[in-house]
Amino acid sequence: MESEPSIKERWFCFWCYAWTELGHDPREVSRSQYEAVNGRWERAESPELPKDVGHAYDEASAYGEYGMTLCGIRHDSVSASPYPWMPDWPDACHACKATATVIDQRWPLAMRGGKRIHPTPPPGSRWPPF
Repeated sequence: MESEPSIKERWFCFWCYAWTELGHDPREVSRSQYEAVNGRWERAESPELPKDVGHAYDEASAYGEYGMTLCGIRHDSVSASPYPWMPDWPDACHACKATATVIDQRWPLAMRGGKRIHPTPPPGSRWPPF
């Protein structure tokens, strides 16, 4: 008996950068948990980026498109490195840090602790379940 291939979809909220993913299991919807600014983004890498400035990789804006940094640098070679982006490091891009701070302030305080629930959209809707 063959199993059907799993279709994965990911929706991003471009206001607070929460994401919702559907498709690990046909009945499962998962959401990201809150992460503080210094643990939330990977460092962007690309030959097009200056080596002396650490940019944060913007997965939400880059999802399905060209790679992009939080400060808006877009290029097809920009990708997430395996290393975290640390806004407190001296080489951190100031514009990426400002954007990360604004995004962090948008997460409600009540949603910043513990595990996230697996939300379900209203029956019959095609809403992404943020």
